[in-house]
Amino acid sequence: MKNPFKYWWLILIKGIILLILAFFAFFQPVNALLGLAIYVGVSLMITGVFEITGALANRKTDDAFGWHLTIGIIDILFAFVLLTNPVVTAAIFPFIVGFWTVVYGIMLFVNSFQIRKTGEKNWWTETLGGILTVIIGYLIMSNPVIGALTITFWIGLGFLIFGILTIVVSLRLRKV
Repeated sequence: MKNPFKYWWLILIKGIILLILAFFAFFQPVNALLGLAIYVGVSLMITGVFEITGALANRKTDDAFGWHLTIGIIDILFAFVLLTNPVVTAAIFPFIVGFWTVVYGIMLFVNSFQIRKTGEKNWWTETLGGILTVIIGYLIMSNPVIGALTITFWIGLGFLIFGILTIVVSLRLRKV
């Protein structure tokens, strides 16, 4: 049987990019909304390409091929929205990121059950990541008035958690 996760390192790179993005959110709060719109746009474009590449490379052996392809396409679509007009995006950024985070969290949650079918013992890390991601996305969308600093903190925290969990999952998939 072929290993459907031979490109596990693409997921690792995605996690590292998300960790870098989290640190930008924490350490540049003044320019966070405008800057974060650009950072997220570039990050999503790159991770979307990696996700699509991994999905297409594993399409014959990965039962969750459609989910991975969909995640990559959604990443690229959101990147396009963020990068085409960053000033307007900064104004509506909490809603865009919150919605994207909720959708991504749902996809992670659903995908965790595909990972469980492979016999991976730590499949629950992606389940937990999905649940936490949905919660953070909801908090971002429901409280945008609390200010740019708090929003960037939540966004940074979400990227930090998701980045760490993505790295953990990628290292576990390496062993599969």
